[in-house]
Amino acid sequence: MDLRGRLIPDYRLDKPVDHPLEYRPAVTWRCERCGKLPTRGPCTCGKRCYYCRHCLIFGKLRTCDRLVTDPRPLDPVRSDCHTELNLTIDQQRIAEAIVRTIDQRKRLLVHAVCGAGKTPMLFPGIERALSTNRRVLITAPRADVVRELTGHLRRAFQQATIVSLFGGSEDRLGLGDITISTTHQLIHYRTCFDVVFIDEVDAFPYRSDRTLHRYVRQATAPDASLILLSATPSLRDRRLPTVRLMRRYHGFPLPTPRMQVPYGKHDVVNWVLTHAGKPRLLFVPQVEALETWQTCLQQQGITCETVHAADPDRITKVARFRQTTGVLLTTTILERGVTLIDVQVAVLDADQSFSSAALIQISGRVGRSADFPEGDVVLFANDRSDTMYQAIDQIKRANREGFR
Repeated sequence: MDLRGRLIPDYRLDKPVDHPLEYRPAVTWRCERCGKLPTRGPCTCGKRCYYCRHCLIFGKLRTCDRLVTDPRPLDPVRSDCHTELNLTIDQQRIAEAIVRTIDQRKRLLVHAVCGAGKTPMLFPGIERALSTNRRVLITAPRADVVRELTGHLRRAFQQATIVSLFGGSEDRLGLGDITISTTHQLIHYRTCFDVVFIDEVDAFPYRSDRTLHRYVRQATAPDASLILLSATPSLRDRRLPTVRLMRRYHGFPLPTPRMQVPYGKHDVVNWVLTHAGKPRLLFVPQVEALETWQTCLQQQGITCETVHAADPDRITKVARFRQTTGVLLTTTILERGVTLIDVQVAVLDADQSFSSAALIQISGRVGRSADFPEGDVVLFANDRSDTMYQAIDQIKRANREGFR
C-alpha cells in the first residue's frame, strides 16, 4: 500500500514495505486523526487506554496504537487538457477568475445559481493546475455529488489519473492527479493537495461540522489555492473575494416556487396527476413521512418509489428514475448534486424542517436542461414560514440580477 500523503493505523498495513516509514502515537491528549478528545476504557492490551469514539467508522484508535505515513515525496502530476468547452461569456469570466486564483495561490468564492454550469467552469483551472504539477482535490459533503462530478471529470480529462472517494468506493485510500472525494474521506490525507475546490460548501453536514473543516485543512498543502463553490453561501464565506453568476447557462430564469397553503392529500394527488408523463420528485421533511405518502399515492393508483440516505438501493433507484417518467419520494438527500431532465418538483410540509437554502436548492432541480428550461415547483404547506418567503425572495432577486 502506497502511504505517501496518507495517515492510517499501522495495523492496517497489508504487507511489509522496503523503505522507512514515519510512526506517531494514535491518541495522546486528543485523537491525532480527527482531533477530538478521547475517552478512557478497557483495552485489548490489558490496560485502560484512551480511545476515540468520534472516528470509529474509520477504525478504532487507542493509546497503544500508532499512525503511520510514508515520508517520500509524491509522484509528479500528469499534465492533461480538458475536452472542448462551449462556455458562455459569463462562464468564461468565472473560469478566468478561477485560473487567476490558482496562479496566485489565493482563495475565491464562486457564488453561482443552481444550474449555472459550475462544473465546466472548473476545467480551465484544473488544466492549469495539472500543467504546473499541482495536485487537484474536488471535495463535496455528499456522495451523490461526488458520483455526479466523477462522471463529468472522467469525460473531460481522459489522460489524468482520477480517483473517486466515498463510502464503499473501490478507490479507497487512492490518490490521483485529480481526486474527487467526500469531505469525510479526507480524514486520511495530509498536505498533499495543491488546488482545492469545495463544492456545495453550504451543504449539510459540512456547514455545521467543524471537524470536516479540519479534515480539509489537514489535506491541503500550506500554499494551496482554495476555491469555494455555492449557490447559497453563508455570510462567513462571503467575506472571501467573490465572483457571482446569477444566470443559468441556457439563459432562462430560475423557476420561482409557488405556495399552496393550506393543502390536503387530494391536492398532492391532483398535482401528481396533472404532471403525468413527466418525472415528478416529491420532497418530504422526515424519513418517516416517506411510507405515509407512498401508501397515500398507491391508494390512488399512483406507483412510486422512496429513497433516503440510509437506503441501500438508493443509487439503483435514482438511476432507474432518470430513465422513467415516474414518481420518486425523497428526503433532502436529492436536494443538490443531481441533474434530472424535465423534472417537476413538489415539497410537502415545506414549512417544516426545510431551510431557505434547502428550498432554493430543491427549486434548482427544475429547468436545468436547455431542452426543458422551465417547470413547476410547488411548496405545499399548512402555514407560511419565513424560510419559504426567503427562498422565493432570493430566487426572484437572483433572476432580476441575472437579467439586468
